[in-house]
Amino acid sequence: MSPFVLLSLSSYLNTWSIYNDFLLIFQDDYKVSNLSPKTFRVPAPGEQPQFETPKTEASAISNNSYFKRDTRRNYPRLAVYNQSDVAKLISNLSPVGFAEPEAAPSETAQPAVQESTQVAPVKSLNETILSLKTPIYSIDKLPPTPGTAYVYSISTEQDVQDPGQYYPTYKVC
Repeated sequence: MSPFVLLSLSSYLNTWSIYNDFLLIFQDDYKVSNLSPKTFRVPAPGEQPQFETPKTEASAISNNSYFKRDTRRNYPRLAVYNQSDVAKLISNLSPVGFAEPEAAPSETAQPAVQESTQVAPVKSLNETILSLKTPIYSIDKLPPTPGTAYVYSISTEQDVQDPGQYYPTYKVC
């Protein structure tokens, strides 16, 4: 190679490093991949407004279950039985069976006949099972099978909300 080519190459490389140093010192953003902090940091991190607890019904914790304010779903309620309820069901002391979906009250429905006001003595579940003369379930008398068709009904516990009542939105500028 001629000395002229070597000299021009070395001057080109020296110019390139000087240009990079110039960009590092004087230019705000010398890399194209970085966004300008002035364009995407609005408001700046130190200028965020303090969070204030909203003064709505949704911010009250007590007696504010999620299923009551979730307007998108109608959550089914679980039936809870304790041992005395199961003992009554097994011993047939109570004519009421397991929970069925409640039908809407009709105008032609007759009032239920009041039965005896005497309360039967409550036995524990163990005593009730031991006092049975026949087994609870047998080949002829099978337990109830799950999988009955679910009838959708609108919950009476879920209130109708105004728009934005439970999901307030606000814009932070």
